Amino acid sequence: MVDVRLPGWSVTRLCYAHDLDLRVGYRVVVDTEVGPLLGRVALTPRRREPYTTPYEIIRVATEEDERVEDRHRELGREVRVEAEKLARDHRIQGVRFIGCDLTLDESYIEVKYQSDGRPDLRPVQAGLERKYGASVSLKRYTFIERSGRAGGCDTCGLPLCCATWSGARSLGPVNPRLARQQGVTPNEKIIGCCGEVKCCMRYEHEVYKEFKQRAPFKNTMVRLGKREGKVVDYSMVKDAVFVRFEPQVKPELVPLGRLARDNPGVRPADPEEWGLSSKDEEPGG
Repeated sequence: MVDVRLPGWSVTRLCYAHDLDLRVGYRVVVDTEVGPLLGRVALTPRRREPYTTPYEIIRVATEEDERVEDRHRELGREVRVEAEKLARDHRIQGVRFIGCDLTLDESYIEVKYQSDGRPDLRPVQAGLERKYGASVSLKRYTFIERSGRAGGCDTCGLPLCCATWSGARSLGPVNPRLARQQGVTPNEKIIGCCGEVKCCMRYEHEVYKEFKQRAPFKNTMVRLGKREGKVVDYSMVKDAVFVRFEPQVKPELVPLGRLARDNPGVRPADPEEWGLSSKDEEPGG
């Protein structure tokens, strides 16, 4: 498998490398659902399980493919000018056309636009299809897609999820409520370069949700041998909770495996951890 960056997509797409000698930066022609596109290899090919349906690479790009791509840059500018003219003719306001991508056979044209609302662009689409004899798609370009296409690193020090992983776009909406459910107070640290809550918050949400279904609620009382204390916080990574036992002031980190024996409904992630310790009868154990 090899990751290829294609025009029109903010993230790389997974493709079959087969026996092709591919290196990072090589240009390749990829067969997609909209037609052949000229892309660039983004990561070194390696054996792995596909996380989505891979595309087929038709060939390594030839000089003729490169010349066609150069012509398409000029044609793309022409298409954007025509789209702006059609928008003016139909009195469509608040829309700006900022990019255009074409398949190598010119059977499909994707025009990107920015707008404050959701204008009715069907007259623009119909006019472009009549003029160029191709299937035309008008795609609203959001801040998330702009960040993904520009790339870069976030505060974690890693490349942006939206720029490196195609699954980031299929996670669904991200909102501050998900951050609160993970025990994180909404602040500027959880806001990504695009101005939205970071994709990793949504990616981790299901893990936190599953953990809370197995762990005791906060502020509830739990038993640990002869001791009884209150749950004050979670440690999802360690599959444990923080419990404050009287007269202790500092909470104690207790794995769910130790709580499961004396507290119905508490389940550790690993069944082998059930009744993890036999020393809980002693205070401070």
